Amino acid sequence: MPQLDKVTFLSQFFWLCFFYLGFYYILLKHFLPKISRVLALRKRKMSLSQEGIQSLHQENYTVRNNSDDILSKAFTLSKNLLKDFFSRALGWVETTASSVNKNHYQTINKSYIDFLGETSLSQNMLLYHASQNIPEKFALKILIEKMKNLKSSSLLKTKDLKKVK
Repeated sequence: MPQLDKVTFLSQFFWLCFFYLGFYYILLKHFLPKISRVLALRKRKMSLSQEGIQSLHQENYTVRNNSDDILSKAFTLSKNLLKDFFSRALGWVETTASSVNKNHYQTINKSYIDFLGETSLSQNMLLYHASQNIPEKFALKILIEKMKNLKSSSLLKTKDLKKVK
């Protein structure tokens, strides 16, 4: 085999060792110090960042607690203000409505009640005069139906009252 030839084997071994030792020397003197500096710098940055992370976590915790307190106070304050404004607005509406009803609509209400009374009276008079002209059997039949309607409506009301109670 040509690789194991004694004449060329020694020169191949020499050049192999020369290049490997040269490469090792260049790595040892040039690249490894740079790599060790970078690793030391990273280690220092990591320790500082760990301290920074811990301080950030602590600050985040205090900010979150403070914001929760502020939000809860703001919600209760807004709720109380809303209740106060609502009660004041409700009181204003009630007083305004009652004063308007007393002052402005009193005549309108009176004329409306008068109109209802006149309409009811005219209808009753019409029924009275009409009932005199209808036969007696038909008038009794209408009276019986009205009594049944009254009885059924009073039964429904009593059932509804029992359900409510």
